[in-house]
Amino acid sequence: MQDYLSDLYRKLSGNMKLGRERSEALMVHMDHPERAFRSVHVAGTNGKGTVTAVTASLLEAAGLTTGRFTSPHLVRFNERITVNGDAVPDLYVQRFLKRWDPVLKETAASFFEVTTALGFCYFRDRQADAAVIETGLGGRLDATSVIIPEISVITRIGYDHTEILGETLPLIAAEKAGIIKQGVPVITCPQEPGVTGVLKRHTDRLNVIDPEAVFSDVRLLPEGMRFGMKRFGGSFLISLPGRHQLANIALAVAAAEHFLGRPLSRDEVEAGFASVVWKGRFEHLGTRPDVIYDVAHNPEGIRAFCETAAEMYPEKKYYVVLGVLKDKHPEEIVKILFGFTDKIWISPVRSHRSIDEEDLRHFRNVFPRLKTAATVTEACTRAAAELPDDAVLCILGSHYIAEEVYGWNSNRQKKPVA
Repeated sequence: MQDYLSDLYRKLSGNMKLGRERSEALMVHMDHPERAFRSVHVAGTNGKGTVTAVTASLLEAAGLTTGRFTSPHLVRFNERITVNGDAVPDLYVQRFLKRWDPVLKETAASFFEVTTALGFCYFRDRQADAAVIETGLGGRLDATSVIIPEISVITRIGYDHTEILGETLPLIAAEKAGIIKQGVPVITCPQEPGVTGVLKRHTDRLNVIDPEAVFSDVRLLPEGMRFGMKRFGGSFLISLPGRHQLANIALAVAAAEHFLGRPLSRDEVEAGFASVVWKGRFEHLGTRPDVIYDVAHNPEGIRAFCETAAEMYPEKKYYVVLGVLKDKHPEEIVKILFGFTDKIWISPVRSHRSIDEEDLRHFRNVFPRLKTAATVTEACTRAAAELPDDAVLCILGSHYIAEEVYGWNSNRQKKPVA
């Protein structure tokens, strides 16, 4: 399996390929797997993975065989492609890459284009009733945009990939709106001024879902978030803390109900929320002391994390480890975090897009209180060694740090207590 993935990963090191031509060519060669299942398409800056995960869980609870396509993965490549929560098997990946190798080379398909084709073929072969598809980058030129979904979802739009998508929110919104297809309804959440107007110019079937009209009595808990839904009695629990998640959950409920063509029952909503597993989102890795891992990796995501942590642990001190990519506005992220704590360790990550030693020198000059480390593992170890009993260790940043984080945490838990 690793040999096959090594060949695929080599495609990551080149320049990013935008455009749908190669993906469309793959669909033709593979007899249009994207037409074999009904779908929900999700784009946006922050929250699209959460919307994808919750929508898929709700459709599964409604009795549908449901595919889920997300990116990037945290530890294993197979996490990107699941059916009813089970990841695509290694053997399927091997056979796909072997069978289609000549076509993949002929089309010069990128890593993401190959992965998208793999996912769509797997959903077809598993006879999925539904598939919830997260875009990779933007929307207009994204490989996943070969689908014609039942509904398009656009989550909160913020500044990310500005060198590709544009320097302003309206420009970024226009790229995200590229997933919109004629006649397909679109839902979104309340957006920054100017963004909703851009979306309306792309469709006359836009519906803005306001979470304040959906939820009540919101409480953050160590195990997640409990809230009421105004159309049901009682309360619901989901393992995704943070008030910023309410908009994502509301979008997921609306998307699932549109797909089904009917309202979800209380039992379906309760079961769907209970079965959501979405690692790396305010994930507790341990207590005494508390260790939290979150894939917040851009300014808006970092702000949302800080607000959630401050509400959940109002009496605690915070120590932060940050592993971030060069193109995610790391200097702005550090400024935000210094409004949250003065205990920050920053390190490179395992990616060709990572900050490097030159960046670390720059950060040390600009932020004298900032501590640097050669690896995320080293940063976690050093931060934990200084962590007092009344503090929370927050490990934040790129999805690429997940393997190091989980490895470090596993080793930490194996050590005997002195």
